[in-house]
Amino acid sequence: MQLCSKHAFRFREQLKNIHSVQGICLGGLFVSLYVVLSLFNIRFSEILEFRLAFLALAAAAFYGGPLMGMTVGIAGDVISFFVTPQSAPFFPGFTLTYALMGFLFGMFLYRTRITPGRALLGGLTEFVISCTLSTFWLHLMYGMEWQYLLTIRLVKNTIALGVYTVLLYVFLNAFSRILGVAGTAAKPVRS
Repeated sequence: MQLCSKHAFRFREQLKNIHSVQGICLGGLFVSLYVVLSLFNIRFSEILEFRLAFLALAAAAFYGGPLMGMTVGIAGDVISFFVTPQSAPFFPGFTLTYALMGFLFGMFLYRTRITPGRALLGGLTEFVISCTLSTFWLHLMYGMEWQYLLTIRLVKNTIALGVYTVLLYVFLNAFSRILGVAGTAAKPVRS
């Protein structure tokens, strides 16, 4: 299995697709999906929650590549902060986190066939970013011990890895079928 999508580095093509009417409309739909899915976060505490909005990032990256994934990550995080009820202040580090996650999803998923290995790669991306960057941002925001946060988040993310991998596999395969039926211009390549 090739680690990066062979189409992931075609940034001019991705920019052209993002600037098309179809790309703008679908980008807006992905941002809307991100905001709606962020309403269904399962929060256990200020530092521990299960988020489902990463599915919108993965779908955007799968459809439009790393650039669309990154754009949806930025716009979705900012808009969802203002739309959903929050108990914490806005922190731009999380916006950077979701931009990076969308970009990396695009590197692995753009126009590829979704296999269990690809879904696991996406789940591992979420796992690593959540354990490192998100934990660091929480440490900066709340001043909690890094080791304490990392321990809690490692346990949570280890449990979530399997769930997120299955969710990615099922969701992106269903999304791939929808793209195929709709006959969109940027449907994934079947290799």
